[in-house]
This record gives sequence, structure tokens and C-alpha cells, in this order.
Amino acid sequence: MKRYMEILAFCMLFMAFFLSGCSLSPTNMGVLIGTNLALSGKGMSYSTSTERGIELAKDMVNDRGGLLGRPVQIVSVDNYGKPEDAEAAIQQLTVRHVSAIIGPDLTDCTRAVLPNVEAVKIPLISPACTQPDITVDPKSHEVYRYIFRAAYIDASQGRAMADYALKQLHVKRAAVFYYPDKTYAQGLAEYFRSAFAASGGEVPVYIPVEEVQDLTKYLSLLQRENVDVIYLPGYDDWTIPAITLLRSHGISQPLLGPDGWNGPKMERDVDTSYLTQVYYTDHYAGHDASEAARRFSQAYYEKYGEWPDSYAALGYDAFMMTAEAIERCQSAEAPDVARELEKTIDYDGATGTISLDANHDAIKDVFIMTFKDGQPELAATIPKDRQTQ
Repeated sequence: MKRYMEILAFCMLFMAFFLSGCSLSPTNMGVLIGTNLALSGKGMSYSTSTERGIELAKDMVNDRGGLLGRPVQIVSVDNYGKPEDAEAAIQQLTVRHVSAIIGPDLTDCTRAVLPNVEAVKIPLISPACTQPDITVDPKSHEVYRYIFRAAYIDASQGRAMADYALKQLHVKRAAVFYYPDKTYAQGLAEYFRSAFAASGGEVPVYIPVEEVQDLTKYLSLLQRENVDVIYLPGYDDWTIPAITLLRSHGISQPLLGPDGWNGPKMERDVDTSYLTQVYYTDHYAGHDASEAARRFSQAYYEKYGEWPDSYAALGYDAFMMTAEAIERCQSAEAPDVARELEKTIDYDGATGTISLDANHDAIKDVFIMTFKDGQPELAATIPKDRQTQ
């Protein structure tokens, strides 16, 4: 009898451990959302902001009861800003059975993971990538089934800036200087030129410039061609020296740029007097842009003690779009979430009202930013229907 009781006790203990193990399964732990971001290394400043926006969104969702009656947990993997580590991160997140992945937000890291994501069938939302080949295979022209984005694409921002230049700055003749070894800059240059010309403007100067100092060769050309606006697509490491050079040589025409100009470097590293008539496209226009932006901005400030940037806002929106998809389909299974993300219409977010088109690209307004007393401020909002030239 004693032996029987010992065996029974052992069996009960085994069952207790077994059931305890079951309680740690993905279903019972909560809804898991993965992040694949550069929390160290190249791109850390961008990704840290993105991660903060995601964490804020997670906290807000959990404060109102979580998803599907379960708490949401973030599974964060650092990709160090390296494509090979971004690929490895996908495998780690797959093992954790996440419902969706947010990031990478660096273009080269995102491109590297596309085949893996399609293979494991987990939806991935890139918060900040704007180049077209992120959601559509450039060779087959087929839409990647599991890749989405929260940012608008480069075609939208290039066309929006052309619209603003023609209709609100009332310029007619543009020069375009772009860094030749960056597909980002090349694409934006062509989108702007095509849209500007299609709407009645002229682009008599269209020149690739690798070394910023080489811009001095073309100063007289700007005068001869009677150029009244200059577009400088590229990231701030190229455009900040370009702006400084042009302004220091007496070029006073409006200078235009893309979302690669956003961030603190512009106001920190460019003389305030040079920022007059400087305009760039951005995803987030600050807390005054909408009620949703105000709520996000205030909550972010209360959590972190500073105001958010565009990357934080895009991370927040990427998470909230995912959360809404999970609630709509009442499932945390990755394929279900992917199918529901495709149906995203009029999500009211920090970066605007977002719908996803057939290519899984975000369709939303583009903000034109300028500077007042050295600080960014909203100059104009270009609606969706004026980004399609």
C-alpha cells in the first residue's frame, strides 16, 4: 500500500510539472510580438527610438486588457545593424512562435531577411523602410505575402515634394543633385524629377554628385539656368555638408529634401541662418498634427521624459496596426495576422491615417517640414490624392 501511495504521489507530481509546462506554451503565455532592430551598432539611434515607440504601444494595449484577453509581450532581438544578424534574428523569433515581427528598420537588413520571412510565414512590418523593393520582388514584380510597412514609399514623398514646390513655393525650374551610389537617393531624384516635369515644371540641372565639394563646380550653372529651387535627396551625412556649402556660397534658393533629413543632426550641425527656406518630407509632424498624434506624443513624454521623433512614431504605429489586426481576426496565429494586416483601412495613427494598398505599402498623407528658429515645424500636409502624378 505504501509503495502504491509513493507511485501515486510521483504520478501526481509529474502531472503537476507537465501541466505547469503547458502553462508556458505560447498560447498561455500571452501574445508574443517580435522586434528585429539595431539596438547597438549601425542604426542604433534610429532603432532605439523605434523600440521605445513599440514599448509604449505595448504598454497602452496591456493597460486596456491586452489582446484576445491575454497580455502582450515583446520578444526583442538585437540585429546590431548587420544583415547577417538580422537573418539570424528571424530564426530566433520563429522558435519563439511570435505572431508578428516589427523591423528591421534599416533597408539593407530588411532586404536580407525577406526570403526567410516568406519561408517561415510570419508577418513582418518594417516601420521606416521607404524603398519599393521591400514589399515587391523587383525581379518577379510579385508582392511579398508576409511583408508590410508603416511608412509611405519614396514615390509618394518625391511626388509630394514636387507638388509642394510647384503649388506652394510657386517655383518653376529645379536643380537636382543626388548621391550616385545610394539607390535611396537615385530613386527619390527620379520620382521628384518625373513629378515636377509632369506638372509643368522644368529640371534643367540633374547631376549625380559623390563628393559634396564638387557642388562648387555647378554654382554658375544654377545661375545660368535660372534655377529657383534645389532638391537634394539623400541622408543627412551627405546633405548637411551640401546645405552648408550651398548656403555659404550665397545660394539662397529653397533647398528641398526627403525623410533622410529628419532627426537632431540637422538642427544641431547646420547654422540656424542656413535653415531658412529649407524643407523636407517626414512621416511625423509632432503633437499638433492630429488628435492621435497628440495622444501618442503626450504618452511618450510621460513615459520617457522627452518628445518623440519620427522613428518612435513609426514604431508605435507598426505595433498598433499589428494589434488591431490581431483583434479583428481574433487570432494570434501568424498566417491569420498576415491576412488581416492586408485589410488595414483607415488606421488612425501617430503618423496619420493609414491604409495598406495591394502592395502592402502605407497610403497616407506626407508632411512637409521646415525650420523656425532652428527647430522643425509643419509647413504643409500633402494629401494622398496629390501623390500620384
